[in-house]
Amino acid sequence: MREMPVLVPIVVLLTMAAAAVVLPDPAERRLRGRDADPDTALRLGAIRLLGIVRARAALGPASRRRRSEERMRVVRALAALAAELEAGQVPSIALQRCGGEPTVWPHARSAVTLDGDVTAALRRDALAHPVLRHLAACWQVAADSGGGLAASVARLAESARSAEDVRVELEGQLAAPRATAHLLAGLPVIGVALGVMLGAEPLAWLLGTTPGRACLVGGVLLTAVGTWWTGRIAASVERLLIG
Repeated sequence: MREMPVLVPIVVLLTMAAAAVVLPDPAERRLRGRDADPDTALRLGAIRLLGIVRARAALGPASRRRRSEERMRVVRALAALAAELEAGQVPSIALQRCGGEPTVWPHARSAVTLDGDVTAALRRDALAHPVLRHLAACWQVAADSGGGLAASVARLAESARSAEDVRVELEGQLAAPRATAHLLAGLPVIGVALGVMLGAEPLAWLLGTTPGRACLVGGVLLTAVGTWWTGRIAASVERLLIG
């Protein structure tokens, strides 16, 4: 059992090495061309590990709910804007009144207040809400041609709502691969716990014998790769839904 403190860092380092192989990070390109010394390798591993943490945080349940709520706020704002325009309201006033609180297009509201370029402001707001790029295009066409905005904004609002319905459906379908990833991560722990409950002493074998340590290291690596792979299936689709 005295070998346990040595085993723990070995397992951690092997897991990080596996993650570094299968999870390339763009920051690696900034370090290429330098000498392949140990410090560079450690920095690469740290950068990649931080990238994994950031990706998990960006694709977590709380983040998904927050993005969905923000998209729905934009959909409601577009629908309200279309209704105001169809009622004959002046576009600039309608834009100020329909953004919600806090407004989903803060730059555009400021541009209206300061008599600035609303189209350019909407493009800046589109960095947070990509659908506003289409509203900016509609606004630009209306400003150049003198045509009305109501019909185009109404179609945009309907399209945005339909797209959100598709996102909700797809996110529901992603529940299965996410559940598989969680199950893969938890099965080894459950198996060891069952062994302890049955009196088989799996920890003594895993930590106290050479075959056991080999199985432990291999199991950790395979579980990490399997969890990453199933999570990648869901994440690759989810990244398409972020916009």
